[in-house]
Amino acid sequence: MLARTSVVTALAAVFAALPARPARAQRSPECERCHASREFLLGAASDRNVGAGLVVTRAALSGGPHASVACAACHTGVERYPHQPAAALRVVCGRCHAEQDSRWRAGVHARARGDAPAATCVACHGGHDVARSGFLPTAAGRAHMREACRRCHPGQVRSAARDVHGDSIACTRCHGTHDMRPVPDEATRKIDLALARACSACHTKESATYWGDVHGRTAARQASGVEPIGADTAATCISCHGEHGIRRASDPTWRFASTLACTRCHEEYGSTFRDTYHGQAAALGSVRAAECADCHTAHAVFRTTDPASTVSAGNRIATCRHCHEGASGGFAGYRPHANPRSRAQNPGIFYIWFFMNVVLYGTMIGWGTHAALWYARTMIDRRRQPAAAHAAPAEPLDAALRGGPPYVWRFNLVFRVIHALIVASFYLLVLTGLPLRYSCTAWAPALARLLGGGILAGRIHRVAGVMVFGYFGLYAAYLAYRVWRARDKRGLLLGSESIAFRWQDARDAVAMVKWFFGRGPKPQFGRYSYLEKFDYFAELWGVGIISATGIVLWQPVFFARIFPGIVFNVAIIIHSYEAMIATAFIFIIHFFNVHLRPDKWPLDAVMFTGRASLRYMEEEHPLIAGALRAKVEGKEPSRRAIIDEAAPPPPGWMNMVAAVSGLLLLGVGLLLIGLVLWGTLC
Repeated sequence: MLARTSVVTALAAVFAALPARPARAQRSPECERCHASREFLLGAASDRNVGAGLVVTRAALSGGPHASVACAACHTGVERYPHQPAAALRVVCGRCHAEQDSRWRAGVHARARGDAPAATCVACHGGHDVARSGFLPTAAGRAHMREACRRCHPGQVRSAARDVHGDSIACTRCHGTHDMRPVPDEATRKIDLALARACSACHTKESATYWGDVHGRTAARQASGVEPIGADTAATCISCHGEHGIRRASDPTWRFASTLACTRCHEEYGSTFRDTYHGQAAALGSVRAAECADCHTAHAVFRTTDPASTVSAGNRIATCRHCHEGASGGFAGYRPHANPRSRAQNPGIFYIWFFMNVVLYGTMIGWGTHAALWYARTMIDRRRQPAAAHAAPAEPLDAALRGGPPYVWRFNLVFRVIHALIVASFYLLVLTGLPLRYSCTAWAPALARLLGGGILAGRIHRVAGVMVFGYFGLYAAYLAYRVWRARDKRGLLLGSESIAFRWQDARDAVAMVKWFFGRGPKPQFGRYSYLEKFDYFAELWGVGIISATGIVLWQPVFFARIFPGIVFNVAIIIHSYEAMIATAFIFIIHFFNVHLRPDKWPLDAVMFTGRASLRYMEEEHPLIAGALRAKVEGKEPSRRAIIDEAAPPPPGWMNMVAAVSGLLLLGVGLLLIGLVLWGTLC
């Protein structure tokens, strides 16, 4: 602008001595005396930066629509010759293009930004190189128009260049030409009907259903003032698809983005959807999990009470069958948006949810307090002892082997194999289940991708579930065999050395609490302490309840023929919360009792090697240690793992495998419990 002003000022000085004549009488050759020569303009100007817009010849205009128009017809401010600089800058297109000018004045571009309009005709169409109207629909014309829009709207144009429309649609195709309305438009009460109608011009199939569904009808009524606008305006095309950067419907990322668009208006339903398997799997990137549009459709959305709705009572089963072939019976009774926290809306589901929360937090608070008190009592006793009493630098990592020989077989091969299967299946179930449970976190999608994606993670989860049935069946068969072979069957199942709870366990628990507070000695345990018994029966309960609910959720079509649909809502709650109870208990309470106690740190590998030293048994199970000492001292160790018989020390490779695998599993478990604590924040 400064360059142009300086040049025009210089020209005015050069020709100041010439007699002034009316500019309206001048023809283009007279203007070309100055503006046809760049060299002349450079010589007349003090500023060497002469803009290209000042160099104009009639030949340059010959191919455009203004070839026969006199210069002064556009530059109406030029009254005399030579002219003043500011006068030449004012261009009035409305004299010839009155219709377009009036529409421009009604649009958003005519609104002032400071002392000037937001965009003038020259800003969009150019100055002297104005193209004919037939040029704009071409690829070159669209590029020309995008470049003009980019000067003021760089972000929008850059985003639009990467969307589904790409280079095929010019900005004016959607926004209009001269009467561009603001987005959102106050004239339609901030309902973007103009853009919706522009979309309808190309997407006729979608528009045919949209304008008849609840969104389209409501948008039209709200825009005209027939229906009041509540907290949110009705959805139009850009509400769901956005204005720029629009993705194709086949884009996997678009499915989840469209669901997020729905939840912006339907926040309550979005919250309940995110708690379902569908919502959790979708958040992890699954393209098979049903999302909003899969059930409600994309452009033919109706209220649930409307018979035309795809989720109405009469159509729900047919909609479910799109994914769940053969769905029937109570399948449609599943409540995908049931809020378990609302007692008024879902009393039955609420009480199940409340009970599972009580069990979860009750278990963790109770046993967590138990572990904390045990740790504190142990550290107090250790500080009271002489340093040499608990300093054993030469002791092995495995607490079960400390004190050296003689060793005794604590667990046989069957128990160790079953324990290995429990560990393997448990870790697989936790690793594949946590991303789904905490899909709201940043780490969940990354962990799911590490496992091969949501679909593969789901398959691994189910394979691990089958492993649970396998080791449970193996244990049941082994237990039945032992009972069949036992002479004292009642003693095996309910005797003093059985795993069954007895009143002595309650007395031991009370004595343990007294010891925590220095009110009595530490209780003496037999073959199994009350801690180990609780672990055992908690495992049985967890296997039963998680397996039962898991198989119901795995085969919903089959079980819908037997149970009402609400059973699936209940199964989801129980399965999820029971899994969290097991995860939290194993990785916090069980790990403390077995590995993290100061007197066992960092590892107790008795279940890996199957054997323990007599000193270990005297510390952990003193009531049977005396009988074991009398039985194994002086006896030749047997490599055959017979419980309570003398055992040889484990080979070096077994110690190494036990240490590496045990510490690795301990570290992974602590990491996973950290992720759980992170997940509880969202």
